[in-house]
Amino acid sequence: MLAALYGCASGNEGDDSAGGNSSGEPSSGAPGPVDPGYGDGTEDPGGVPGDLDPNAEPGESVDCGRQNFNVERRPASILLVLDRSASMQDDPSGDEGTPSKWDIVVPALQEVIAATNEAASWGLKVFPQGDRTGSCTEESFPRDILIPIAGNNAPTVNQAISSTTPEGDGTPTGDAINKAVEYLQTIQNDDPKYILLATDGDPSCPKSDSDEFAVQAVTNAAAAGFHTFVVGIASQESKVKALNGLAVAGLEPRKDPDPLAPKFYLAATKDELVTSLLTITGEVSTCLFPLSAPPPNPDHVGVFVGDQAVMHDSTGMNGWNYTGPDMTTIQLYGAACEQVASSGAGAVKVIFGCKDDPIY
Repeated sequence: MLAALYGCASGNEGDDSAGGNSSGEPSSGAPGPVDPGYGDGTEDPGGVPGDLDPNAEPGESVDCGRQNFNVERRPASILLVLDRSASMQDDPSGDEGTPSKWDIVVPALQEVIAATNEAASWGLKVFPQGDRTGSCTEESFPRDILIPIAGNNAPTVNQAISSTTPEGDGTPTGDAINKAVEYLQTIQNDDPKYILLATDGDPSCPKSDSDEFAVQAVTNAAAAGFHTFVVGIASQESKVKALNGLAVAGLEPRKDPDPLAPKFYLAATKDELVTSLLTITGEVSTCLFPLSAPPPNPDHVGVFVGDQAVMHDSTGMNGWNYTGPDMTTIQLYGAACEQVASSGAGAVKVIFGCKDDPIY
């Protein structure tokens, strides 16, 4: 959404119809039609018609016409890869009467997905395919994406999760990740993309080297630009080891000063899982802001978070910078990005300034 205000268009000296007056100063009020020349019989070969700088040399590409507008944050895309193997029906502690892994994971996922509907574009893939097809059979290997990634997609994804049952045979984690990567590579936009893997432990397909196969799939996903967050329920040592390996390979391990702590996000209880998932979605919240068009003068742009000016920083450490040579997206870094996370994306304003117009 773009709400632009044009507030400093200058006309040609001595031409009242061009928005100026006899002194050459711009007139007040809304900008009107202007002569796209310099007032000396020449035409402007590269400037913006009606936005002429009276101090510019003939033939110089110029800009004037301050534009103030709010920018909306570009959401991260998250593909949830959800394990629906029959073992998700077990309770994590082994005690009778406690919620099953599925009953812990599903409500927590749905709560966080609903809460982050605007901050993230969600999609869903489940694995394995089919019910009671036999472990590691061709019928059980993951194929289609159940819900493609889209903006404001939380209701659709949550409805699909509600309709999913943990009745699959085997845990073809590596194949699920490979299919997820194939899908993500078809999305032609610059939004950051992540995989959120929710599983209860050991991959089981292929029947030999299944752990290594899954870790390699997650490693390949990261190399392709798609980091993987791992959420798991595991108590057995072998399952903890498998989940740790996946989390490290996905390049998004859980941060903990204890080197012996699990590297994956824990899902022992619903409340604990909600906390973990909110941490994940907070980490992937982007500080990317697309512009409606490149600025007329890329060296004369102001960025504000609320009333606080953010300085341009080409090092990408603390401030703002363009994300590419097309100058159609800016990214905030450091304290500015943290401030956006706390105050909301609506607090960010961009100004395209005139040549001699002070912005800050």
